[in-house]
Formats: sequence, C-alpha cells, structure tokens
Amino acid sequence: MKDQNNYLASLETCRRIAKEEYTTIQRYFEQCDAIIDELSKKLQRVIEHGSRTLSRDKMVADGLTDMMHSLQRDYGKLLSKRNANLEKQQRSLDCFNVMLFGRTMAGKSTVREAITRGDGQTIGKGAQRTTRDVQEYEWNNLRIIDTPGFGAYNGQEDTQVAHEILEQSDVVLFMLNSDSIQESTFVELEHVHKLNKPLIFVLNMKKDLENEGNRRRALKNPEKYIFKEDEIQGHTERLKNLASRVGINPGAVRIIPIHAQAAFLATTVPGEEGSQLHELSRIDRVLNALIKEVEGNGPIRRVQTFLDSSLHHVDEQSLLILRQRDQLSMLLPQYESGLTRISQWKMKTLRDAPRLLSRAVDLAFKPLIDSVADFVDDHIETDNAASAWDRHYKSLNITKNIEKSVQDLAEQVMEELQDFNREMNEGLDITLSFEVSHNGKSFSESDFKRINGWGSAIAGVVSAIAFFNSWNPVGWVAVGVSIVFTVFSLFSDNRAKKLKEAKSEKRQALLEDIEESKKKIKSNLVDWFEMNIHRAYIIPAENNLSHLCQALNKFINEMDGAESQLGTLKHEINFRLLNRVAHIITKQHFVLPKFIKVVRIPGYACYFLISDYFRNTDLLMAMSQSMREKILTVYNTSLDKKILHLYKGLVERVELTGDNKVSVFAPKKNLSKIIGKDHRRIKMVASLCSCEIDLITV
Repeated sequence: MKDQNNYLASLETCRRIAKEEYTTIQRYFEQCDAIIDELSKKLQRVIEHGSRTLSRDKMVADGLTDMMHSLQRDYGKLLSKRNANLEKQQRSLDCFNVMLFGRTMAGKSTVREAITRGDGQTIGKGAQRTTRDVQEYEWNNLRIIDTPGFGAYNGQEDTQVAHEILEQSDVVLFMLNSDSIQESTFVELEHVHKLNKPLIFVLNMKKDLENEGNRRRALKNPEKYIFKEDEIQGHTERLKNLASRVGINPGAVRIIPIHAQAAFLATTVPGEEGSQLHELSRIDRVLNALIKEVEGNGPIRRVQTFLDSSLHHVDEQSLLILRQRDQLSMLLPQYESGLTRISQWKMKTLRDAPRLLSRAVDLAFKPLIDSVADFVDDHIETDNAASAWDRHYKSLNITKNIEKSVQDLAEQVMEELQDFNREMNEGLDITLSFEVSHNGKSFSESDFKRINGWGSAIAGVVSAIAFFNSWNPVGWVAVGVSIVFTVFSLFSDNRAKKLKEAKSEKRQALLEDIEESKKKIKSNLVDWFEMNIHRAYIIPAENNLSHLCQALNKFINEMDGAESQLGTLKHEINFRLLNRVAHIITKQHFVLPKFIKVVRIPGYACYFLISDYFRNTDLLMAMSQSMREKILTVYNTSLDKKILHLYKGLVERVELTGDNKVSVFAPKKNLSKIIGKDHRRIKMVASLCSCEIDLITV
C-alpha cells in the first residue's frame, strides 16, 4: 500500500508540474516569436534602405526580399509544427505518457492488448498497417499510446505519425523483435535520442504459443525454449552497437526480454495455465520498470518533456537562422573580393580610356593630316576649295572610323563587365555545388542566383547602346574648318613667291583647325564615355555590388543578433530545467549556484560555468543519473585552467596562442575521448570557454 501511495503521489506531482511547465513554455515561445518578428522587421528595413540605393532594376532588393520571405516561410512551418505539439501537450496535462514505439509486427499491439486486457482484435495486423491511427489506453493511471510501426512497405506516413507522438511522451517503450534488430532501428533510435526520451528496451521473443506443443515445451523450460541466453546476448550486443553509433552510452542500454503473445494469452486462458503464461511472458518486468520510473523520476520526466521539447523547438528556429546566416557569410567574402577587383578594374579602365580614345581620333585623322599638303597644292587657286575639302574629308570616312573605334572600346568594357559577372556566378555555382554535396545544405541554387544577379543589369548592355541610332558625341558637320583660298593672278610679278607663301599659310591653317577639331572631339568623347559608360554602367555596377555587400553584412549582423537572443532564451530554459530537477531531488529551492553560462546537449552532457563556491557532488551525481547526461561544473578561472579541468587526465598541457585561441597538446590515444562522438565534446568545451581549440598530437 505504501508503494502504491508513493506511486500515486508521484503521479499527482507530475500533474501539477505539467501545468506549471506548460504555462512556462508558452511564455518562452512568445519570447521566441517576438525575436523572430523583430528580426523580420529589421531585415525589412535593410531591404527598404537597399531599394533606395540599389540599381533601378531592383534585382538585389528582390533577392534580399526573397531570402527574408524564405526565412519567414520556413519559420512558419516550424511554428505550425510547434503549435500542433503544444496543443497535444495541453490535452494530456493530467497524464503521464508512455509510448509504444517500434517496427511493424514488433509486438506493440500485443503488449497493449495484454496490459489493457483487450479483446485482441488488432493483434497481428501490423503488416497490413491497420494501426495508422494513434490508439490511447489507460493502465495503472498511465496513458499508454500505441503508435503505427515504422519500417512497413510504403509506411512513411505511419513513421511520421509516430514521430509526432514521440515529443509528447515521457517514457518510450522501444519494442524490438527477436527475428532481427534491423538497420532501420538505428535510424529511429537516433530520432528518439535527439529528443532526449528515456528508453526502456523491450525484446519480444517470437515463438508461436498458439500451438499446444510449443506452449507445453515453453512452460516446461522457458530459458531453453524461448529465453535463450546466447540469443538474447547477441541482440543486446547488436543494440549496444547501434546505441553507441547514435551517441547513447552502451552501458546504459538494458533489454527486458518478454513474450508478448504469452502475456496476451494469459488474459484469455483461465486458471493455473493462465497464471503460468503470465509468469512466462515476463511482462511484469516491463510494468515494474514503468512503475519504478514513475516513482523515481516521474516528475523529472514531466519537466524534461516540456522544457526539453521547448528547447528542441527553439533550437530548430536557431538552426534555421544559422543556416541562412552561414550561407550569407560564405557568400559575402566572394562579393567583397569581387568588389575589390571591379574597383581595381574600373581605375585601370578610367586611366586607359582617355588614352585609347585619343589614339582612336589620332588614327582616324592621320590620313587627313597626311593629305593636307597635297590638297593645298591641288586647290590653292580654285574657287571651290571648301566643297572639295568637304568631299575629300568625307571620302576618308573619319567619322565612321572614330565611331567604330569608340564602339569597340565600349563593347570591350561591357564584355569585361559581363565576363566578370559570369566568373562570379560560376564561382558561386561551384561553391554551392560543393556545399550541397558535402554539407547536406538544402538551399535552392535559384535563391542565391536572385541575389548574386547584381551584374545581370549589365547583360545585353551593348545592344542597348544605340551607336548608330543616337551616336553623335562630337556634334560635328564635316570638320568645321573654314576654307577660303585666294585666286592668284597669272600675271602677278610676284606670283611664285606669293603662291608659296599662301600654300604654307593655308597648310598651317588647315592643320591648326584640324588639331582644334581633334581636341574638341577628344574632349567630347571623354565626356561621352564618362556620362554614357562610366556613370551609366561602371559606377552602378560597382555601387550595386558595394550596396549588396553592405546589405548582406547588415543581414548577417541582424541574424547574429537574433541568434544571440535565442541563445539567451535557450540558456534560460536550461537554467530552469536544472533548477527544477535539483528542487525535485532535494525538495529545496536555490540549491544550485548562479550560472554564468550553460552549455548542454540533452541526453549527452551539461557543463555550466560558475564563479561561486559549489561542492555538492552528490546532488550533481543524482541529477546526472536522473537526467541521463553527464553534469559538470567549471569555475570561471583562466582559460587554460578551465580546459585542463574539462579534460582532466586527457591532455598534457594547454597553451594560449592568441585572443581566445588555445593549443591543446594530448597523446594520440586520448584524441577520441577529447573530441567525443560527432565532435560533441570538443565543441561543448570550446563553447563553454568561448575559445578556438587547436588539437595537437604529442
């Protein structure tokens, strides 16, 4: 009776705690939503500023807008998922939830029918996937949730339903089949472990006891006929191996072998045989494990269900921001490098353009200049010299030659801009392909192209410059040289002398007029290049890229700020969780010191940084056992001492190599322990100490 009273008292505490924590996580989620809402407003302001400064085609602003909308859309999906889970948790506030989880045909429905004394209608139908709907039952004041099995053919929907229920559960009965523990078990085990759910492994030994002969042999010698030690040991070792790969401590893995069919048959067979079948089934070992779990850790499990669930959702939202932020951080240096290169190219182009334009004019006028002497000799005594000069000038195609040279220069500039843009896009494509294949990123390539399309405003620019439709940079008519030749008298005494002087004078005048025209043309061409090429295309391309870099940098800063706020929120959740667990264990408030920083991977380890004296190792050990994760306190001393404490006995020395940078020297044999599964340990150490660790083998 005393044990039953303890059990019921624990369940009552669970109900009270659930209502308190439900209210608490609602408040946490409101804070989370406020952070994301404020981030959206800040990003919108960045975009609005960009739309006033970026190029008129708005391509960059549209790309940034798409990125913001993508963030909002993905957050909306997480929000919908979170709210659905919150609603389900609200409906089960009065319950301690036990989930039956496992492969199709593992025996879940049989166990549920046995402990609820059902009629057995659902047993054996798992292969046909009839248990699609979530079935809820009550046993000993516990809510038993029977979920669809995973691993059935075309059973993705069933698996998804089971995953949705996992988050609400306080304890998971992970059903295994003695036929085999398959690789899909590893995948689902990993999913359960990420949600930090307590696991009771139940191995259903398959042997058909409907056959009377089999039943008689099983009742006579269960260990020989059903519970074969070597067979159970083999399954246990395989499960420990799978658990180790997931990150679960193999030493914490314990399998309870049962015979589910015997448990159900015991409810249908009367008398002594029914009692024998019940004892044979060993189902009481599972039920006693559940009762022990409720009595010993029930309130803590309810705290974890709510707070770890809220932590999981906030973490998902934080990771969403980090993924976007990491992509931008990868993109920004490439654009900044491109900005440097285009600025250098612009300076070279502006330096070379006047010289190239001047040379083009000189080359176009050279035939005219070379012909001045002959023209004067031929026309010095004619009265139609001006019209002859005009015809002569036009015959040399000077205007068209200048136009062709200038067009070639403009096209060269545009080609270089287009080549530059193509090179950047190709470089980004390579980067994105690498990221997708090596890091498993799920971002669409088109999302980035909408952003890195700053240079597509340049594409097609050559055809947009109407050289032959509106080309008139100089505004000349002929050359503008005024030609008035003198008609000399054939009878003048000084005719030869005057003719020679006149020729020299007219040659000089023509050359001076040509040089003046060339000077004007060159000046007009430089002005034209400045207005129609430099200001119209080069400056916008450079400015657009510069503004894009600024906008991306602001995006990154705003995302960093939001992620930092979510980090603070996660710290608050962990702080509450640890203090709630400590209070449940000690029945006292404020037994833990004030945390400077908490770094925690649920189900793996929890490190917290403190400045006050604290030596309650018994409490930390009790918390570690109940939470199923290593808990370690670290005093806020020097950086090297903190790392030496965290890696006690594993490293030889720690050297400071720069601002928040350390080199950790350790024997090769200790590297795996220092790094930890999936680099978790070294990441936690680096995070707690806010440093960069360089691991060196000695």
